[in-house]
Amino acid sequence: MNTASKVRITSPVKTDDVIFSHIEKAADKLHAIGVKVEVIARGKKTIKDFFRISDVPLIVISHQLPQVYFDSESKIVYHENTTRFKMKAFERRGELPPLIDMMQVNNNDRHTIVDTTMGMGNDLVLMATVLRNSYFHAFETHPLVYFVISEGIVQHHPELKGRIIFHYGSADSERLKSADIVYADPMFEETIAQQSGMAVLHRIVPSDHNEDFVRYLLKYSRCLILKAHFRSPLFDRFGFEVQVRRSTKSHFGIKKSRRSDLFCDHHTDHIS
Repeated sequence: MNTASKVRITSPVKTDDVIFSHIEKAADKLHAIGVKVEVIARGKKTIKDFFRISDVPLIVISHQLPQVYFDSESKIVYHENTTRFKMKAFERRGELPPLIDMMQVNNNDRHTIVDTTMGMGNDLVLMATVLRNSYFHAFETHPLVYFVISEGIVQHHPELKGRIIFHYGSADSERLKSADIVYADPMFEETIAQQSGMAVLHRIVPSDHNEDFVRYLLKYSRCLILKAHFRSPLFDRFGFEVQVRRSTKSHFGIKKSRRSDLFCDHHTDHIS
């Protein structure tokens, strides 16, 4: 599902041979997933200058994490955001993040977990950091989001290398059936713009087929954890057991199939 068939790639104003090499590698990776790439010399052009010329998205490759602009004011780049605070609470006080608590698995055990909606990658990194012996498959259907976020995670979290496999596209049935836990955050029906990257993501990624998407995941998953707005009709419609979080607008729900065994054996908690 290619929702962005073209992209421009450029460098910072100050560049070097290493950056040019990074640009070539980025172009190859984007070509491999079906994106047409135009590499443009930066010169002295500003981001606004690029978008005066064309509205084709722009990726800036530098010595830092890659960034994608969808207009001169809207960009996406991998950032830890709230993940860092949740990890500090876990490390200092043993306070499990709500998503991990919902799973009710031993942090030291080995599980196979599929993140069907990688998006900005924060929940993926949180799961991979806490569940240090588990392995992950992360899926993203927007090619530019897939590229920028997967590259950002690999660069920013080298310690996770080897435990996360990134996939461009939708989660396939065989991968879902083989997973111990499947996770989905299908872009809340009521937008929660917690930070600029998410606000951009809500605008560029379609979210009008959430019901069909959840139905598909439930068909093949042994244990599905769903994150959605607390008013989401998906929880009731599909019979999810909901973890109420009074301090936030997003809740987690859990639904097990008859094929589930020891995984996700959980009762609902009310977290203030």
